[in-house]
Order: sequence, then C-alpha cells, then structure tokens
Amino acid sequence: MRSRTAVAQYEATIVLVVISLSLASVVYTAMRRETGLAPQPVFVDAVTRLGGSPVIERLTMNSSSATTVTSVALDAASSASGVLAFDGSTYSTVNSLCALGRTTFFSVLAPQAGTLEVATDGASWVSGAWAGSATVSAGWQEVMIEGGASCSITLPGGAVLPAAWSPASPCLSSVPLTGRLSGTAFTFYVPAGGGPHTLLLTSTGGFDDVEV
Repeated sequence: MRSRTAVAQYEATIVLVVISLSLASVVYTAMRRETGLAPQPVFVDAVTRLGGSPVIERLTMNSSSATTVTSVALDAASSASGVLAFDGSTYSTVNSLCALGRTTFFSVLAPQAGTLEVATDGASWVSGAWAGSATVSAGWQEVMIEGGASCSITLPGGAVLPAAWSPASPCLSSVPLTGRLSGTAFTFYVPAGGGPHTLLLTSTGGFDDVEV
C-alpha cells in the first residue's frame, strides 16, 4: 500500500427497489473514484432502510484511511451550493434550513452534550428520530425539517440558530452528516423516493492505494 494525498470523489447510484407490501429499499452500487488516479482506495458502504414518510435511508461509509468530507451531491444538487432539499421525487438546494413542501437535511454542531431542539411549523427529525428535540453528545448532528415554512434550532447551551442558511456559521454544515466531518467512518441520513438517484461524495485527504 502507498499513501496518496488527493481530492477524491465517490459516486454511487441509488436504485429504488419496490418489493412486497409496497416496501422499498435503496441500494447504493458502483462506487468508484473519479479522480483518474489508480488504483482505487477502499471505501465501503452499507445501507439501512428506516422507513417513514418520506422514507429515510441510513448510509454508512468506511474509508481505508482518514479523510475529510467536503461535499455531498444528490443528482444535480450539491451541498456546496446550499442546504439539500427533497420534494418526494427530486433533490435541490435552498438558502434556508426549512422550505415549504420540501424536506431539508443538514447538520448542526452541538458545542456540548445536552438537548438539541427544533422549533418549526413542519415536522422535525433530530439525530436519528422524528421528534422536536433529542439528547445528543457534543459534535455534528444531522437534522431534517419536513414541510416547514418557519424554523429555528436551539443548541445545547442555549444558542439559537435562525432559519436563514449561513455558510459562514461555525455551527452549521450543509453536509448532512452525524459524527465528525473527518475520520474513517461516516454516517449520512437521506430522504429517498421517486426513482433512481445518483449520490456523489467528495472528500480530501490521504488514502491507501489498494485494488478493489
């Protein structure tokens, strides 16, 4: 193995598979490095269907060596452009933490352990469950807001994040991730449905060159 520093992109096709009782699952396949550097590093993914409406899929990814996630794109919508949003069939980006008729998903940084609260006229999903609040540990926590025309988030410690998206905020990230932005293991929660979609993960760091 050799260590190589580079910007790497991993692309996965999300295939919606309808099975009995109208259940569905999302299968991420064909993950590959897009930089043209060979051979490829190991980057393993696993998907768990959590159900609900919209259907939520948990995507767990493990890199062969430490890296930092810089952006996530679903179809033509990239977290580099704003907050990711899903309308039941297509993905887009918005400049607010909530959007009427859409499910927004992003992450917030809890500065300490405690209660993370979401106030909205829609539905909120906090750190793994549909609820208005959750007890969380310090670190990045993924949040979804479904159909909210207004919203605000209160972090452990009492700081309040307004609805407007601010890429300069140290407590907000448009990358929908739970845990750390850097490391070897990453967990994303994605609202899914409406047919096949393409997911593109961009990361930067040192990688082990191995054959896959």
